[in-house]
Amino acid sequence: MRGQLPPRYQRYEASWLTGFRDLAAPGLLPGALILDLGAGRSPIFTPAERPADVAYVGLDISKSELQAAPPGSYDEVVVGDATERISELENRFNLVVSWQVLEHVASLSDAIENLYAYLRPGGYAIASLSGRYSIFALLNLLLPQRVGHTIVARAMRRDPDTVFPAHYDRCYRSALESLVADSWSEVEIENVWCGAVYFRFMRPLQAAYVLYEEWAYLTNRGNLATHYFLRLRK
Repeated sequence: MRGQLPPRYQRYEASWLTGFRDLAAPGLLPGALILDLGAGRSPIFTPAERPADVAYVGLDISKSELQAAPPGSYDEVVVGDATERISELENRFNLVVSWQVLEHVASLSDAIENLYAYLRPGGYAIASLSGRYSIFALLNLLLPQRVGHTIVARAMRRDPDTVFPAHYDRCYRSALESLVADSWSEVEIENVWCGAVYFRFMRPLQAAYVLYEEWAYLTNRGNLATHYFLRLRK
């Protein structure tokens, strides 16, 4: 990427997941209870990356995705929807992590309320989600589902089976601020601008997109950000 895209893209050069993992890593404390929301076959932190006495729980709507995870990925698995309250998870966790899941839920408000309920007092929720008004999200919403899945899979070099329908419910800066304003004791929302990777299949289109993204980034159009990182403390 270096020399072709804006310098901020260097943060995502190794992996988009790197910045998110760095944000969540301080929660990997000895004895912590961690909930990985929607990770399915790919937990955010592998067993080798966790302290030995950390308990790691996987929550996903798909039983088959959880079963596809490498052996030993989770100490406990729960099949359920992020928007539906699961009473046995309430007040259990020191940390909840959620990577690129919340744009897929039908009600972001319900999902965030559940994150709050599952945390112990003082616990943290670290989440990443795609923005509703990014160009690729708008295309995904406008195009037929099958076409949108194919484009995302090819652009991001992903297995089509790992691309799921997205609702983008309230997935933009001002709505996120409203959703978390009252309940959480600490709130950090970071705008992320890295949509050019979706257009790497066609350099002229990517160059045109970068001009647009630079305008949005430099003029602080937060609702147009491609992704958001959330750090919320109960």
